Amino acid sequence: MPRLFLSVLLACVLGLASTAHAADAPDAFEAYLRPPHPPADGFAPMPDLSGARPGSEVRALAHGRVAEVREGGGSVVLEHLYYENHALLRARSEYSGVDGVVLHPGALVTRGQTLGRVGAKSRPAVTLQAGRRLSGSEARRFLATREKLPLPAEEPSLLLVSHEDFQLRLYAKGREVVRKEVGFGQAAGAKQVRGDNRTPKGMYFVTQKVRGDIPGPYSAFYGGHWIRVNYPNPWDAERGVASGFIDAKTRERIARDWAARKNTEASTRLGSGIGLHGWAGEWTLAESGGRLSWGCVVMHTPDIASLYDQVPEGTMVVLF
Repeated sequence: MPRLFLSVLLACVLGLASTAHAADAPDAFEAYLRPPHPPADGFAPMPDLSGARPGSEVRALAHGRVAEVREGGGSVVLEHLYYENHALLRARSEYSGVDGVVLHPGALVTRGQTLGRVGAKSRPAVTLQAGRRLSGSEARRFLATREKLPLPAEEPSLLLVSHEDFQLRLYAKGREVVRKEVGFGQAAGAKQVRGDNRTPKGMYFVTQKVRGDIPGPYSAFYGGHWIRVNYPNPWDAERGVASGFIDAKTRERIARDWAARKNTEASTRLGSGIGLHGWAGEWTLAESGGRLSWGCVVMHTPDIASLYDQVPEGTMVVLF
């Protein structure tokens, strides 16, 4: 009896610990949408401080948070968060040879905010880290290609779709209004090429909506609802160039049309025709494993029927 009692007690303790751990697990949607400090809406160009006069202002490249103040206040390191494709990334900028710094670690700064001034005997410099320390030319290119950055939480309409959680959430200006179960392509992982039956990961926009009879040989599988997104996006296009699937001109067209929230190139080896739709009948995660489509996001038909009117064309869709 004592041994049986101890076994039952241990099982209960382990069960409670497992439940507590699950309860403490971070919410992927909230972690993505509400980072520890305000994300950058863009980066300013790299300043040329080589000929800066003493007393000239040294300004922050982007919104961020003070990570360190070094050398008795002569060097400031900022941490920046920014969205790129479906990821929330981090970068650091360091401003050295600065006098008059009054900021402290943890303080929030905004783009263009004065951090200090060029000292009379100092050699001012700005360096950038994004995964590693960037050279001067790499830093200038990094900043130039991120002059304007998305802020998903400020979108009037935003769909976040988690591959791992098999869940979709709709937000209106950062406020959650819908939460639904979803399924994905028959093959796991992010889409790479046409016909791989995978669902993409990335940032896209709704470009087309159709309700009723969907034309084509697979019309029965749409559940009477189709919400198309503009896959491929610029990051898919970069991958396509690297793989030899598309050329630089096609990449440029894809980037331009994606930024305009229009349909992008549909005839390359990257594939196309990605969106959200219903299904031919009832389905469950337990029976299907959530692996249903040829690459689209699948919803229960009653769910997409109720979602359809809440998602206007131009809505940002992040599959992560």
